[in-house]
Amino acid sequence: MNKDQSLLFNYIKTLIIGFIAALILYSTFWKAGTDIVHSILESSSLFIGVSIFLIIWNTINEIPDTNHILGFAILAVVIFDACHIYLFSILSSPIIQSQDLALKFWVLARLTEVIALYLMSLDISIIKVNRWTNLIVTTTFAVGISLALISYPKAISPFYTEYGFTWVHKAAETLIILLIIMSLLKVKKKIKNNIIIGNRHFCITLLIMVSAQTMFIIPTSYHSINCVYGHVLKIIYYYYLYKSVFVSYVKYPYKILEEKNNKLQEAYEQLEKSKQEEMRKENILMQQEKLALIGQMGAGIVHETRNYLSTIKGSCQLLETMAKEEYFVNYLKKINKSIDEIDNIISKFLYMSKPRETEFEEVSIYDLTQSIESLVISNSFMKKVDVVFEATKEERYLLCDESQINQVFLNLCKNALEAMEEVENPKLIIETGYNTNLNKIYIKVTDNGKGIPPEDIPKIGEAFYTTKKTGTGLGLYICKQIIKEHGGSIEINSKLGYGTSFTIWLPCLADEEEEEINDNYQ
Repeated sequence: MNKDQSLLFNYIKTLIIGFIAALILYSTFWKAGTDIVHSILESSSLFIGVSIFLIIWNTINEIPDTNHILGFAILAVVIFDACHIYLFSILSSPIIQSQDLALKFWVLARLTEVIALYLMSLDISIIKVNRWTNLIVTTTFAVGISLALISYPKAISPFYTEYGFTWVHKAAETLIILLIIMSLLKVKKKIKNNIIIGNRHFCITLLIMVSAQTMFIIPTSYHSINCVYGHVLKIIYYYYLYKSVFVSYVKYPYKILEEKNNKLQEAYEQLEKSKQEEMRKENILMQQEKLALIGQMGAGIVHETRNYLSTIKGSCQLLETMAKEEYFVNYLKKINKSIDEIDNIISKFLYMSKPRETEFEEVSIYDLTQSIESLVISNSFMKKVDVVFEATKEERYLLCDESQINQVFLNLCKNALEAMEEVENPKLIIETGYNTNLNKIYIKVTDNGKGIPPEDIPKIGEAFYTTKKTGTGLGLYICKQIIKEHGGSIEINSKLGYGTSFTIWLPCLADEEEEEINDNYQ
């Protein structure tokens, strides 16, 4: 059901309920006590009108940008309706003149009402005045008009005679209906554009007002069922007017305030996150500075150690030439071999501690695969993991820095092993292959660890981004930069609870490029 259908359904439902209530009142109480039932019905509308005025009165300072003309117009209407109730209930002599004056106050109240509603529908900008000034002006105007009308009742043509309602009354009621319809057309456009949240209730108010005022054109006397129905509909449209005012002046501003509060809360939380992130990055940078200092100190210590190793190696070689017993020579050879191993480790450490440019060399896929396989076999940290190596035997060539590719591979393996720390049967699958269509080699590292949340995958490889408590967020960032420098790419596929796979793609040399490089070597 769309908005128009829902509005029409509520309108028809209200008319039916109002008619049933009017029928019950008319058949039971109206003829027996017209003045009492009339006073009760009108007092109900009066009570709702006062409530509308109080809502607007108490929210003027809280909602300064809203047009408050309706509230003070309703105050004038309440005064006119109070006069109408009083005059109708006393029925002083002559009765016809008393009823005529009561009816004039009724029309005056309705006319004031619809003019205010029409001005509201036009969204006319009215100069804001102090609410006490508005109160004094409105009260003075309403009381002054009331006193003038009571003092000079014949100044306006009769609305009611011994023959019933006059044509002047019907003309006034018709004018009121026309003003309501004009207001309704204005508000209908606002409902389509959703300009004001209370416009739907306001629109139903105007629709029921049309029906209510129509009821007072048809009858010829106060004792008609149409009059009862009109008064019941008046209570109903006052109720919807109250809902419109309550929504627009109380609920809607509160909702806006709540939305602003939520935005402020989100901004505060974002600010806190940014602050924590800045602190984390600052700590990482401090840690990096410490590591750099330790690295420099370590490089110096290792360099000095290497000098002592050279002395020890030279002494061993000298003893080896002088020794005659075979078992003694064997021990010296073992010492020499250990020294060579230590020297090899020191050479790698010094190589890593010094920054260098990427050195591209022509490497075959087979040689690169063999190099990666030897790293898997030789690294002791993989011994507790079930490692499956699926290597390609393709003989294609690519330009790369083999040591840097190995560094990327080892970093991925290290991350995979950390992801499988709590897995009962850790399994690492390393696959190398060649894609003919793309002319690219791929190295795929797959684990059965905890996996990566989908929202974190796009952030992988950003500088300083890490999910580890003690991580720096630089490992994968460096890997990404190395692969980018090689003209390749890294793909990440992960599923929480099942594992993650990192696939490195590197471009191979075209046949023409291989031939050109081979010619240069010859």
